[in-house]
Amino acid sequence: MNLELILLILRILGAGLLLGFIGLIAWLIYRDMKLMEMAVYAQTQPHGNLRVLSSYETGPMVGHLFPLLPVTRMGRASTNTVVLADNFASSIHLQIIRRGEQWWLQDLDSRNGTLLNDLPLAETAVITNGDIITIGETQLQLEL
Repeated sequence: MNLELILLILRILGAGLLLGFIGLIAWLIYRDMKLMEMAVYAQTQPHGNLRVLSSYETGPMVGHLFPLLPVTRMGRASTNTVVLADNFASSIHLQIIRRGEQWWLQDLDSRNGTLLNDLPLAETAVITNGDIITIGETQLQLEL
């Protein structure tokens, strides 16, 4: 074998390795994008509901269901996940967050406070299926 043939073979092998490396990187990026797409989809799907048990006069009808997302904010502001026109609700009144397998209820320094099972919510608390959350004149039951 002469030197030119050896160099040609090495160039072809080098080009093949480079193309294989680029293909591997492209496949890893594609796989990561698919995993991210599935994670974003899971974040937008409801994991339960908040059922209205009682409401103010112009509020949602009793029995109305609000979807419970991994991060659900409630209050009067239109940017909340659940918008309540209740005069006793703050603009951003509370949030419900899923951390692992647990759901947490946090009052966001609301003016009139939040009740959890008819007790004032003093700090962030773990909530479970059937708990009743009261904001102003609105009572909601957690359904997981």
